[in-house]
Amino acid sequence: MMDWMTYFDFVIDSTTLLIAVLGISGVLILRGLENRWRWFCVVFFSDMVLKTSASMISRFSAMYWHNIPLQTACDFLGVLFSSTIIPLLTLYILRCCSQEPRRSFLWKLILILWGLSAAAAVGDLLTRTLFAVPTPDGTEQKRWLILVYLLFTAISLTVCFVAVIRRRKQLSKLQFILILVYLLAPVSVMLLAMELMLFVDQGKRYVKQKEEIANQKVRLAVLQMRPHFIYNTMTSIYYLIEQDAAKAQKVTLNFTNYLRKNFTTIAKERTIPFTEELEHTKAYLSVEQVRFEGKLFMEFDTDYTDFRLPPLTLQPIVENAVKHGVDPDLDPLTIYIQTREVKNGVEITVADTGPGFGAKDNDEPHIALGNIRERLEMMCKGKMEIAPRDGGGTVVKIYIPQ
Repeated sequence: MMDWMTYFDFVIDSTTLLIAVLGISGVLILRGLENRWRWFCVVFFSDMVLKTSASMISRFSAMYWHNIPLQTACDFLGVLFSSTIIPLLTLYILRCCSQEPRRSFLWKLILILWGLSAAAAVGDLLTRTLFAVPTPDGTEQKRWLILVYLLFTAISLTVCFVAVIRRRKQLSKLQFILILVYLLAPVSVMLLAMELMLFVDQGKRYVKQKEEIANQKVRLAVLQMRPHFIYNTMTSIYYLIEQDAAKAQKVTLNFTNYLRKNFTTIAKERTIPFTEELEHTKAYLSVEQVRFEGKLFMEFDTDYTDFRLPPLTLQPIVENAVKHGVDPDLDPLTIYIQTREVKNGVEITVADTGPGFGAKDNDEPHIALGNIRERLEMMCKGKMEIAPRDGGGTVVKIYIPQ
């Protein structure tokens, strides 16, 4: 699937290709056009067709075909065809002014700048494809060479602009206007492209910071597990050893699995299979059932498990239900956990028969539901809704798109 940036690039390329094809057709059809102007337009629009076609093939190769040699070749051709437009325009300006290119300082300067910009672009391409070294955090390296390419390209456009202004009396009014329009258009596009690059980069930084903050909250929550839960569980195991050794062994194993899952979560920053989260939740509930014998029951309807979700999503919701729902003075608490495939995604439902609970807990440090909702949105574009249950209790519904 295409994200909005890829879709934007595809629309720009398609529009450019259409304009170039129409330009070639119009130049060939028009009568009375000067030969040198016709020649320049045909070459210019053909260059646009080749450059845009290479760009589109490279993009489709990256998205669908995964053909690295084809993508590299198309990237190289795109850079080559794109960088030749300014020398072509300079050559046309000199021809219109009846100047010999080989004796012109302008032509020599443009060729030097063109060579430097093309070398920087090709160097960036080779760096990304042949000599790429991943950074310690796994992110893409800064592309300084592409900035050098943009710099020399901008200088070339500026030199051409000054040259056209100085030679305006030697050009016809139509030639002068058309050349200025062509020179100013790439400058606007370059500035827009640089703004988009900065905007996208800042957006990625912002999202990454939010993810890191959310993950830090998860790690902190794991490291600050409720002390009384650990104490009570260990005390229960202590008395069970004498009363029922087999049951004590089972509780110890479940408690160990629960702790292992918690501490393993600290190192995970990606989504995990639902089966892992379900196993973690069942280990937690098994321990709590021993502590609250006869007061806690659970029902599972989780036949559909072929999906992923952020770690520590289901277990903290169930933990909240136990914390707020188990009370010696109340009826036994039953927790229902269900998964089902819905249109374009999956729905997880956690319902309980307790008195209900709020969205925040201020008395004990553990994962707040707001943090779960935030991680769902960032890591898998998921949603979470909390509502009262008919007949008492709470219903938490999580939707995760495929």
